[in-house]
Amino acid sequence: MGQPSVMLKTKTAVPAYRFDSVKRSHLLEQMNNGLQCRLTFVNAPAGYGKTTLLCQWAHDFSGQLAWLSLDEKDNDLVRFWRYIVHMLTNASSPHLAENMENSMKATSHTSIFSFIDSLLNELATTIHQPLAIILDDYHVISESAIHDSLAYFIEYLPGNCHVYIASRSALPFSTAKWRLRSELVHLTPQQLLFDQAEAFSFCQQVHGLLLSEEQIASLVASTEGWVAGLQLAAISLSTSGNHERFFAKFTGAHRDISDYLFHEVLVQLPQSTRDFLLLTSVLSRLDAHVCNALVGMTGSQQVLAELYRQNIFLFPLDDDQTWYRYHHLFADFLRSQLELTYPGKAYELHKLASESFAARGFLDEAIEHAICACDYPLAVQLLAQHFPTWLSRGEFFTLLRALTSIPDHGQNMPPLLRLLYVFLLIACDQTSLAQAELDLLEKDCQSMPPSAEREQFASGLFFVRANLVFANGDFASWVASSSQLQEDLPQNPLFYHLNYNTTEPFIRRTRFGLKGMLSEETELVGKQFSAILEAHGWQDSLINKYVVQALAEGLYEENKLEESFAFLQKIAPVALQQKIPGLYVPYVLTHARHLLANQDFKEARRLVQEAMEIVTGWSQLYWISPLRAFQAYIALREGDVAWAEAELAKLPRSTFHKPSIHKELEQLAYVRLLLAKQQEADALKILAPLKQIGVREGLLGSQVEIANLQAMALQQQGNKREALAHLHEALVIGAKNLYVRSFLDEGLAMYSLLSAYQQRENSRTEQAPPVISPDYVQQLLELFPKKRARAHGSSFSPLPEPLTGKEMIILSMLGQGASNKQIAEELGNTVGTVKVYLHRIYGKLGVENRTQALLRAQEISLLEAPTSTML
Repeated sequence: MGQPSVMLKTKTAVPAYRFDSVKRSHLLEQMNNGLQCRLTFVNAPAGYGKTTLLCQWAHDFSGQLAWLSLDEKDNDLVRFWRYIVHMLTNASSPHLAENMENSMKATSHTSIFSFIDSLLNELATTIHQPLAIILDDYHVISESAIHDSLAYFIEYLPGNCHVYIASRSALPFSTAKWRLRSELVHLTPQQLLFDQAEAFSFCQQVHGLLLSEEQIASLVASTEGWVAGLQLAAISLSTSGNHERFFAKFTGAHRDISDYLFHEVLVQLPQSTRDFLLLTSVLSRLDAHVCNALVGMTGSQQVLAELYRQNIFLFPLDDDQTWYRYHHLFADFLRSQLELTYPGKAYELHKLASESFAARGFLDEAIEHAICACDYPLAVQLLAQHFPTWLSRGEFFTLLRALTSIPDHGQNMPPLLRLLYVFLLIACDQTSLAQAELDLLEKDCQSMPPSAEREQFASGLFFVRANLVFANGDFASWVASSSQLQEDLPQNPLFYHLNYNTTEPFIRRTRFGLKGMLSEETELVGKQFSAILEAHGWQDSLINKYVVQALAEGLYEENKLEESFAFLQKIAPVALQQKIPGLYVPYVLTHARHLLANQDFKEARRLVQEAMEIVTGWSQLYWISPLRAFQAYIALREGDVAWAEAELAKLPRSTFHKPSIHKELEQLAYVRLLLAKQQEADALKILAPLKQIGVREGLLGSQVEIANLQAMALQQQGNKREALAHLHEALVIGAKNLYVRSFLDEGLAMYSLLSAYQQRENSRTEQAPPVISPDYVQQLLELFPKKRARAHGSSFSPLPEPLTGKEMIILSMLGQGASNKQIAEELGNTVGTVKVYLHRIYGKLGVENRTQALLRAQEISLLEAPTSTML
């Protein structure tokens, strides 16, 4: 995630606290009650002291505390959660940002909920004392996706974590369930109003005013206890000295007197201070450096310190009192006065602020002020400089909003940014608008005279159009039009060398790999896309290598092994030379699958071990976990349960703490280990929520693999009906997406299930056509190795009823000469239970004792298949 900037630190630091302010004990007690709840909500309009109350409580809190001051720029889903991670890192877990780096990057192809699952898992394993998470000014957040994700986060928080939210408006997500469960503390505007005793303390302690009871009562009555009104009145009283005159004019409801009071405060200040306030009012955050640029002087630090000392609505954002902000109400008033006093001056000030922030590398603020200044050439210049950073952060919505703010894109943005704009529309699921914009770009490109710029433009258009096709599924039109690209075009560096995968062990799990969708059209588009790239000499571009890797994985799934392996051989040189683990690891694992399909376990182990050494040398330790899990998978395929268990034991325990899409390969390897150890119930507990996540994320391959594992677990338990129901789920997806190896690689247990499924379907009497084509199931059965088919196939002396996975394991142990007692000890069963299993096995084989069972098993080659093929 990179190092947080100075501005980010101010957002995640608890604001400085004035220790002479009034202690509001009854409210602080309710804040403490929030530690017994999931959520504490402080809800009141501006000027009610929400932030001050939070600061008071935060500075007294003895546990771990994380603070985030929100602003309008945080209306970006990735940016919002990036700040959440940083504030939690600063507050409670120094390694959290590092641990969450890859999960954050994965949001480019998984939902934010998968990221939050990983974050909650980290909190559950690293936070061991009360943690308060404070979000101030939540009313500035308008994105519904952020609201949904925060509600999800709050619902599944660990018990020792508590969220505090301050907002001017009602929360945009339901809190009813937390209220019913007594997990919500709600502080209302009425509760935040000052009573007469608090008003007296406020005037005396904070402002040094000695007022009579009647005068205090008048203040409370006129302001109705509104804290901002009281503060304005106190400042005015402190500076005017004529109390009687003030109270004579101080009438009306507090909402009617705010502008009057602000004006009273402002006119009593020296002219130089008034000008300073007006000229710096355009800043949402300010320090001496940017203030100097706006007011044309060098003494801004002293002015800021004096304003803070006088308590004139200036809040320090850090303990060093380097960065400040004005009270929101005061800032709004100052901006209105700026326009009245110096009409049009705000544009000039915004430009000066943009240049000041840009000079120090604060490009987010620089771009914001350039747009506010309507200096679009400057904004475009800064956007062109800054967009790679935003892209690398995944803050697509922030970048899209900035680009959208530039009017008349065709005139005011260069071709590169126009292409980027359309690419972001696609990434943000605004495909209809992207289509219209892309059509305009293509017309503009055709009208451009021949030049290097036009060639780069055409090259980028080809890439963006391909992305739109994969987003909207219009493959046929792309195939028809793509052949028209005959020009000798250069690679557009913006798109063709992006690293599209930083987290996933298989490309087909990403959006780039269509999350497991396979069809003849997608295969054709992939091949044609790669062919065009190679024809233009772009064969070593990252975009081409990712396309080729996705093709290799898809062709393997379709059981087109020779074609898959031919594509696979194009990956390794570039992946190794450029040290790209997101390309290299998928290559290794797909290559290893090819080796396993040929029963070459030794070479598969060697290949994966070598990959672990290589990524370690690259300091890419994230990839060790999936590679090690695949080593365990190889061991289980060989039947070496002890080795598999030893490999998985080397992974962090948190890997298996909670189902997570980012650790699916590791968790499914663990599930297979549980099945090998006959712990089916434990395996099923992991698989159920993991499948829900796969459905939520739209990961077709995950859904098929998990459904198959559920089927095999239930088969081992002897629950044939439910096992076939889960197999049916896998077959529905598999039949629509040309899946083959997801079934073949599961071995004999899957063959038994498919045989039973076929028998059940053949015995149906309903006239309705079957959901799954019988030809598809028959094709899968025929593709299994013939040794396995002879054991259970319909044309090779089938058993009346196939053996379950557990029965096959026991039969294999019989073949190794194990006694009933030894079998019981190995499987964790009683001898009586083993005898029950043996009775079932004898019945299925049509024999009466152990010797006859072994002879019958050898006769039909049942024992020749490795035990591990049941997994």
